[in-house]
Amino acid sequence: MSLVLNNERILLRTFMSSTSRVAAARVGTFWFFVWPVTRSWMCCGYCTTAWIYRGILGNETDKNWEQFGRQDPYYGVITHDKYRQENLSAERRHEFFASGVAHMEAVLSTVRQHLDAEFTLKRALYFGCGVGRLLIPLARIAEEATGVDVSDAMLEEARKNCAAQSVQNVRLLKSDDALSLLDGTYDFIHSFIVFQHIPVQRGERIFAQLLTRLAPGGIGVIHFKYGQDFEYRKLHTWLDRHVPGGGNLLNLSKGRKFSAPRMQMYTYDLNVLCALLQKAGIANFFTTFENHGGNLGVMLYFQRPAAP
Repeated sequence: MSLVLNNERILLRTFMSSTSRVAAARVGTFWFFVWPVTRSWMCCGYCTTAWIYRGILGNETDKNWEQFGRQDPYYGVITHDKYRQENLSAERRHEFFASGVAHMEAVLSTVRQHLDAEFTLKRALYFGCGVGRLLIPLARIAEEATGVDVSDAMLEEARKNCAAQSVQNVRLLKSDDALSLLDGTYDFIHSFIVFQHIPVQRGERIFAQLLTRLAPGGIGVIHFKYGQDFEYRKLHTWLDRHVPGGGNLLNLSKGRKFSAPRMQMYTYDLNVLCALLQKAGIANFFTTFENHGGNLGVMLYFQRPAAP
């Protein structure tokens, strides 16, 4: 009797073990095929949620820049508290524009030292003109100057500043990625601390468009951010771009309004930029390094070959 019971127990254990192996195999097969799909759904759901939050919370760079233009235009150009709207005295406003004059003098000195000793400006273009800090001194040394910006509020402030400083040879135009409102070519194209606020792929397309607008013998001076020397900003950038509402929480942590515009920063690949220059037929260029509060950048000085 005990022998029969023992045999039954052995058969039962064997059957259960076999059944468990089959079940485990089925479960394993199921997840082998299903998990990648499930994971994709989860990722898509996360990305969709992030995209919706970005739209709702105004995370797009154009909307941010327009918001700076309406609320704090001078701080949007130079992020120092002394240039916030509530701190902008007449003395600080003068200092703000004087820094633009010094910048343009330094840029043209470098151009004449390294690219073209006899260079003179006739038709100049400033991309991302903001309130006119650099556009106004550029207009004073060029026959004609055009400033483009994506923000209507910034353009309106630039228009007021040009009028206040009696600068009349300026055209102010709304910018788009194709630069469709521009006409003809320019002897000088400049942009400073602007592309670092434009998402990289979009910025590369705009840079390529600017190169097509450079006249034979013309000179371009464009700034790009290529890196940073502080680690904590990497976490801030990741939170802002990948966590729904992360940038708004960072605003609160800094004592700002939940919906305050955020100064977004983008890092460019210098290899790609050099390839765009070469593709555009640029053979002569010069570079200087920049460091703005830990944001590492380069100023690309380049000249299109003169017409034969």
